[in-house]
Amino acid sequence: MERCGGVYALCGYIDRAMLEPRINRKFEVALPFSEGLAAVRSEGKFGYINSSGEMVIAPMFDLARGFRKGHAEVVVGDKAGIIDRTGKFLLSPNYARAIPFSAGAALVRPGKAIASESYGLLRFTARELFLQRDNPHYLLIDLPSGKILKDEQAIKEFEFGTFVWAAQPGDKRYGLLAPDGTWKIEPRFESVGELSGGRAIVCYGGSAGRKGQSSQRDRADATQCGVIGRDGQTILAPQQFRIQGYRNGFYRVAEDQKVGVLDEAGRLLGGRLFDDARLPDYSGEVARVLADGRWIGLNRAGDLVQNPEDGKTLAVCPSGVKFVRRSDRIQVVGADEKPTVSYLFDDMYLTCKFPISVRYNGKWGFLKQDGKLLVDPPALQTQSGFIDGYAGVKVEGKWGILDSNGVMALAPQFDEMEPDSGAYAVSKDGRKFWIDASGREVSEPRRLEDRRSKLRCGPDGGQRVSRNSNGTLLWGIADAAGNIVVEPKYRAIACFRDGLAWVPFDEKREWCAIDRNERKRENVACVKNWADSSVADARIETMSDDPYESGVLWMRAELEYGLDLREKPPGFVSQF
Repeated sequence: MERCGGVYALCGYIDRAMLEPRINRKFEVALPFSEGLAAVRSEGKFGYINSSGEMVIAPMFDLARGFRKGHAEVVVGDKAGIIDRTGKFLLSPNYARAIPFSAGAALVRPGKAIASESYGLLRFTARELFLQRDNPHYLLIDLPSGKILKDEQAIKEFEFGTFVWAAQPGDKRYGLLAPDGTWKIEPRFESVGELSGGRAIVCYGGSAGRKGQSSQRDRADATQCGVIGRDGQTILAPQQFRIQGYRNGFYRVAEDQKVGVLDEAGRLLGGRLFDDARLPDYSGEVARVLADGRWIGLNRAGDLVQNPEDGKTLAVCPSGVKFVRRSDRIQVVGADEKPTVSYLFDDMYLTCKFPISVRYNGKWGFLKQDGKLLVDPPALQTQSGFIDGYAGVKVEGKWGILDSNGVMALAPQFDEMEPDSGAYAVSKDGRKFWIDASGREVSEPRRLEDRRSKLRCGPDGGQRVSRNSNGTLLWGIADAAGNIVVEPKYRAIACFRDGLAWVPFDEKREWCAIDRNERKRENVACVKNWADSSVADARIETMSDDPYESGVLWMRAELEYGLDLREKPPGFVSQF
């Protein structure tokens, strides 16, 4: 499987079982292997390698997908086509999409290939047939002859080696379409699922789940769901429930805010619906259901049995302390297999870094390394967890500081408290200030580790470095050993991603991608403001009326914060 890293963020492959390197990290992008070949990007173009890392189809494509039945979809420029395992085009690149469908057919869509992503890099996206919003139509064509087998259809993925879900224009009902253009199942389902584990969930009828429906007509129109197999056969006939998942012979179903479990034959186990239900794991024989506020087990025979999670050891610490599931709570057990305390705690973050925060009946406390409570019983309203031997704790509406011996190092007296880099931001009587664990007022911390992280490029990717040129900081990149790989000569620079780094070009008033040889990548579109294009749910703080200059100033501010030359990092503004 693929693994990427290093100063240039290049990709190679490791052995899936042993996690040892198999193919060196030398590609800008490395996609998963399929049918013995993997698409990789080298110097801006995609080709295909074999399992020995040999390039067997030369890099000549702008985009590439995995192989299906000996065929793969590729993009040249802004058009998609289909190649065989030798790299020969079976379908010339003339389409927006060209999806191999069995060994002798293809689904094609007229137009241009997928637009560039926010980084300016063309990239296929995952599961776009299910995620596309405009529901574009595809033609089914015979690959050898180019003959159209089926006019425009809306397509959703089932399994391209056998069938796809398809809906005719103007019709929201899906059927199962075969590669020869015939219907294995005529269109009749309003909701269809991707094939997973040899099963696809299908539903029809749309009025279920709306409050206030009680008429006979409403019941007749309610959603019904069934299950279709790989060959199009019915595995489970339509049921009155919405089927939400399947695992190891159990189906999770829902109706009117209640949840139940069906067996393979469609029988409602336990003869009723519950407040919630969890399917067993892939080897489990008992589901879990929530009834009357308590989790219990439900076996294949439909009998209510002991919760299969009861008694399960969730974690064992070096001291011998164990965390054991008891219904929906956690019991702490010592090395002698006896409970260390009498309480069953709420679900917690399991760690062996003591003291550990725990909650019981809405109150917080801390466990010591021997599994006993630091202060018994738990009595804190809330807490911030232990850091460097101290924890912020709230008692009767006020915050104080507790030490690791259970002694209140600083009496509760603050209205607010937030730990930060070895100090605490507090407020008292309307005044906000900083203190240390003893209560002594201190300056706001410099957050040196947070600052350094702004310059680092991943765990083994080196870091961004600077030099002063006539009073102006210029930026480049050094590897993990400190060797300069990009000379500091840019007003700002982004870390390498997919073998490319982004830098501002003042003469173009744009950010453009450069490769590891500092050559501008011509087939990658430049952007006006790289920093703004690299986040999905926010925009960067505006620092200039000129979008280009604003982005440069923002990144320079982030880098200067990393050098401890600026009090605070530049900010983001939420898009929501």
